[in-house]
Amino acid sequence: MYLATNLKFLRKKSGKTQDALSSAVNIGRTTIANYEAGISEPNLDTLIIFSKFFGVSLDDMLSKNIEDILKSTEKDVMLQAAFPKSSAIPIPGGYSNIPRIITVDNSGNDNIVYVPVKARAGYLSGYGDVEFMETLPTFRLPGLNNATYRMFEVDGPSMAPNVLHGDRIIGEWIDQLDKIRDNRVYVVVHTGGVAVKRVVNRLKERGKIYLKSDTIAHRHEFPTLEIDPEDIKEVWYGRMKISSDFSEPAEVYHRLADLEMDVMEMKRSFSKDK
Repeated sequence: MYLATNLKFLRKKSGKTQDALSSAVNIGRTTIANYEAGISEPNLDTLIIFSKFFGVSLDDMLSKNIEDILKSTEKDVMLQAAFPKSSAIPIPGGYSNIPRIITVDNSGNDNIVYVPVKARAGYLSGYGDVEFMETLPTFRLPGLNNATYRMFEVDGPSMAPNVLHGDRIIGEWIDQLDKIRDNRVYVVVHTGGVAVKRVVNRLKERGKIYLKSDTIAHRHEFPTLEIDPEDIKEVWYGRMKISSDFSEPAEVYHRLADLEMDVMEMKRSFSKDK
């Protein structure tokens, strides 16, 4: 874990002494000194304070050597210019093992962030932006613990009849792309948009994943999409569907129900004859 070295590096790059940082974030100077020396570690709430102050995701602060990355990508000059405004650090890299931004409740538990249809365009560019993510609604549900979840509103008929327009899909974060299982429903955030699709994983064989629609009636409108792994930003495994749809059952259901009633009546008649 790189927290101690990153915290010291970020503080110096922002031009602050330990005393100045202490005043800015309302954390004791001795406590900050202990964090930088690796003597103690901050809790999640304190980590979030540092993350927001320096404009760096929790993942970057904990798992990456920010100084080395910036030097190797020749971003050091940009960093020096950006820090007085507390801008985000442009950290390069591929798919992350945790979301770039998470939100927590007062007890330090992950909230479920809700992404409605009207926020999708902003989410595609703002999923790693603290200020944007703070504008989205958050909530918690019993039974969804020990993982990071996000809820997305479904737009369009591409997954009908299994997932309908206006339904909400609660997805669990997938930390590695090779964990994607075939023919399961996922929310895939990629360079082309936010897609609720059934996924086929062919990363080992072809270096691709494929996004399929369930619809038959609108099949020609929603062809299978081929996605390169470098274009994937987030993947959420569909764990729960919230729907307000109470459509009337299909005709076959009515026929089965009538048949069931007929069988019951026949059994009753046989019982009387005996």
